[in-house]
Order: sequence, then structure tokens, then C-alpha cells
Amino acid sequence: MGRRSGWQGHPMGCTTPVIRPVTTPAHGRIVIEANDGNRYSADLSSFRIVSCDPPDAEAWARVSIDGDGLLLGWACRFEVHADQVVGLADKVARVEAAA
Repeated sequence: MGRRSGWQGHPMGCTTPVIRPVTTPAHGRIVIEANDGNRYSADLSSFRIVSCDPPDAEAWARVSIDGDGLLLGWACRFEVHADQVVGLADKVARVEAAA
């Protein structure tokens, strides 16, 4: 995937942030808070072409963080790495400022 204008996430080559809390405000959208002090909001709807993508908002909301805080996973075996969320982020805010 090429880099689209409007993305605010980190480029490749940066240290992977560790995911702390995660929320799913809408099907295809994800918001994570990371140990770098930022809140990343990303539209992951481009991943809907993957056959194991959660089929609806209810399934999308049932996301969990792996033990290392680097991966988000769903029961349907759909997985997204923290780097993907950060790289696709269309909004980045400091956690303190966003509260």
C-alpha cells in the first residue's frame, strides 16, 4: 500500500508502539492508545477485502489485544498489527490533550 495524504501515523523504521486500550467506534474504525503517549484513530475498512474480516459492527467490537500489546485479534481470526493501525492513522492526538 502506498502512503495516502492525510495519514498522520509514523513511517516505517520507527519503534512499534505497544497498544494499551482499544475502542471500536464503528465497523472498520479502530482507536488505540499506545505507550508512546498518542491516541491513533484509523480507518481499517480497506482490509474488508480479507475473507476473515469481521462481518458486522457487533463482531468488530469483540476485539482483543495480544499479551505483548502488538496485535489486535478477533474471533474470526482477523488480525491487525499495531504498526498497521499507526501507519493508517488519519488522526493522532496526545492522550493527555485528547482526554
